[in-house]
Amino acid sequence: MRTILYFAIQSIFMRTATKLLLLSLAVAFTACQKEVDYATGNNPGNTGGTGGNGNTNNIEGEYDFVAMAAHTESSITVDASGSEVKAVTVADYVTKDNTGTMKIASDQFISTNLGYSIDTIINVKTYLDNVLFDDSDVPFVQSAPPTSGSSPYVRNSADSITATGFLGIPSDPSGAIPTGQVGLKLSWSADTLLLKVNTSFTQSVSQGGVPGTMVASVNGTFKLKKH
Repeated sequence: MRTILYFAIQSIFMRTATKLLLLSLAVAFTACQKEVDYATGNNPGNTGGTGGNGNTNNIEGEYDFVAMAAHTESSITVDASGSEVKAVTVADYVTKDNTGTMKIASDQFISTNLGYSIDTIINVKTYLDNVLFDDSDVPFVQSAPPTSGSSPYVRNSADSITATGFLGIPSDPSGAIPTGQVGLKLSWSADTLLLKVNTSFTQSVSQGGVPGTMVASVNGTFKLKKH
């Protein structure tokens, strides 16, 4: 039972974290306690580049999806037959096999055939009644098939926006994670637009009928290269 819960818990988080970052993540959670903290977005020494020039006032244009990078942390706690089981998961990854394009209009992101794969190692520490039960590095491999869609956004300032929904996923996807709004910080690295998010959340989860609580944070960057 403990082994089953261990793998179920890490699976819940990685599926959730991957969906989270697909808007680069412009996703937050209207049905859960939410705290959003903008990333600094500072890029010392950046001189800009073709299409960028360090100016984030105007980001409209056509882009190629370059990559998505993320650092994720979570703590999931469940009650298993009277014992508290908690899994603490830490993951770092950069997507591979990136495909698709992104058009940024004055008020929305429009993605076409956006896809990627993830191949990384996650660390999972499992506790039983607050005593360390297992400390393992676990392979995590996932592919996201090409998807098209749109996500609205509003401008907050010269270098920040608030977006709703997922990039490449409908704004009301089914599943345990509702969509909402999240802040994104903008910066340039040469001709590549960086959209950064730093968000934390708490929400209820369930696996095989076993209820639990997840507390997690995601620090990620969505990279788009301008045509």
